[in-house]
Amino acid sequence: MIDKKLFSSDVKKQHTVPRFLLANFGRGNKKKQIYTYDKLNGKMYLQSVYNATTRNLFYNIENISIESILGTIENDASSVIRKIIDNKSISNLTREEKEKISVFVLIQQSRTFNKLKSFEDMIEKFTNKLSSLGVSENIEEELFNMKQPSDIQQSFLEHILESVNYLQFILNKDWILLETTEENQFYISDNPITLHNDNKSTFLGNIGLEVKGIQIHLPLSSTLTLAFYCSSIKKDLEKSFYKVKNSIVNQVVIERMKDIFELITAFHTGKSLSIDIKNVTFLNSLQVLYAEQYIFNNINEFSLIKDMIINNNDLKFQGTRMRIN
Repeated sequence: MIDKKLFSSDVKKQHTVPRFLLANFGRGNKKKQIYTYDKLNGKMYLQSVYNATTRNLFYNIENISIESILGTIENDASSVIRKIIDNKSISNLTREEKEKISVFVLIQQSRTFNKLKSFEDMIEKFTNKLSSLGVSENIEEELFNMKQPSDIQQSFLEHILESVNYLQFILNKDWILLETTEENQFYISDNPITLHNDNKSTFLGNIGLEVKGIQIHLPLSSTLTLAFYCSSIKKDLEKSFYKVKNSIVNQVVIERMKDIFELITAFHTGKSLSIDIKNVTFLNSLQVLYAEQYIFNNINEFSLIKDMIINNNDLKFQGTRMRIN
């Protein structure tokens, strides 16, 4: 339970994605502005970073708030992220700095409007599924301890704070810094922490912080993304490198060896790895998939989003949701 004596804030306009992070994708000097695509309404516009991803009293319940706690976590991470951007490297991060980034990733993943809607959706799906099986009509109260609407908000806030318990899940990943060009920039969305897995999905799924093969991405700026990969990925790359190295040499093999070698080198040195437009497009597509409603950049280039929505109109209406069979 939340200790009401420890949390208070007079901040009404609360950001679900920190201003300092959005500013790294914005235009201008002091008063940063950011191009915004509203995928629900199909509108594009320029707005101030101050106004982006804000919701009134989003982290409040009655007279308590976790806004000040989130602010402390943001402050801890912002200087580390600035250090990474300035150096284009993660090689000189201290253990403490890595812990600050890990906490930031966990909190950011849990604090968005998408996560609140996903939480509500999960409860509704479980309730409907169990009700269809003839389980008690009061299952929502019995299973989730939800007696009134405010209970959902309280559980959501508690979940945000409890997410730091999974610190090691991020800290122990293999970290890699990915870099693109000013011409082919990264997106960031209102739900910026994205997860992907190239491994085949199982009955239990293949998306989760500790699932084998998981890739976790945090866009840092319009040209840098920090990724956290399952250790199995680097191990498989190293095996592939030595396998390819000992195969018959031709141009295709040489190019494959070069790509693998650059990836392995980036893992070991911490220096940024330049990626091609194909990989930039893939990472941006994840931002579109995960976004609840808004995607941002500073060059007003959103053609990818339009193409994705043409192929899947459901993307307009929400971000990712849990599937229940």
